[in-house]
Amino acid sequence: MLGSVPMLVCLRLVVVVQCVGLGGRYLFSSLETESDVYGWLYFDCHWSESLAQSIDNAGALMTLVAGGIFCLAGWLMWKMPSESRWFNVVRKLDQAAAGWVAVWMLLIAAAHMMRAAVFAELSLPEHAVRYVAPLALAVGGGVSVASCVSPARIRLAVMMLTVAASFTFAAHGYKAYACYAPFIDLILLSEMQWTDIGFTQSTVEKMLVLIGVVDILVAAVLLIMRSRVAAFYMVVWGLVTAASRMTALGIEAWPETLIRIANGGVPLAILIHWTLNRK
Repeated sequence: MLGSVPMLVCLRLVVVVQCVGLGGRYLFSSLETESDVYGWLYFDCHWSESLAQSIDNAGALMTLVAGGIFCLAGWLMWKMPSESRWFNVVRKLDQAAAGWVAVWMLLIAAAHMMRAAVFAELSLPEHAVRYVAPLALAVGGGVSVASCVSPARIRLAVMMLTVAASFTFAAHGYKAYACYAPFIDLILLSEMQWTDIGFTQSTVEKMLVLIGVVDILVAAVLLIMRSRVAAFYMVVWGLVTAASRMTALGIEAWPETLIRIANGGVPLAILIHWTLNRK
């Protein structure tokens, strides 16, 4: 498939950036905090604070290391012939790193759901692109071996990405339609920082209702019709909403943006594949 290699390159970059964002958010940024895994272990399961903190830090650190493995393994697989004795070793290491990132992202989403925060029931679909992206990368194979992977596996990877992107946008759309308070804050703070038009909360709520309806419709169109227009919309809007963390909170919120890069990056990988393989 013509678009397999560019799609996998894009997907690999998205996962690497996501790993850096997670490391920044939970380890070394000025806004460093603990994940919901820590909160669930400490507050809900009543584990000791030191143990919960150690597990949380270890998970974030291993995810950051996995991002480094993706960079190294991707470069090695690009350079190595697939017949090399070390090629399969590197590929299995790459798949192991992908598996870890998927597991840790899924654990964070599940812990958030179990902590029963507002709209917590939407955590798994809302975070779908974060844990499906590394899985799809493992299914699709390495950058240099995409042509050696069966078309069925490539199609499976693309289908996984499509479903994940649709679920994520539908979940975000529902929260926007319900006028989720943090979304209101992001728009108001960004507007104050950059345009100072003077939006009222009522105006922002009306905007969010419209945004929510559009997001849900686009998610359905992408899933049912495999529309490249819908994918392009998701790329633009996904990156805009990810960047809104920095436009609202300042450059110190860069981890919040990077950890959400898959919101636009996964639709971009889908769009690349569909565009290069269109009839």
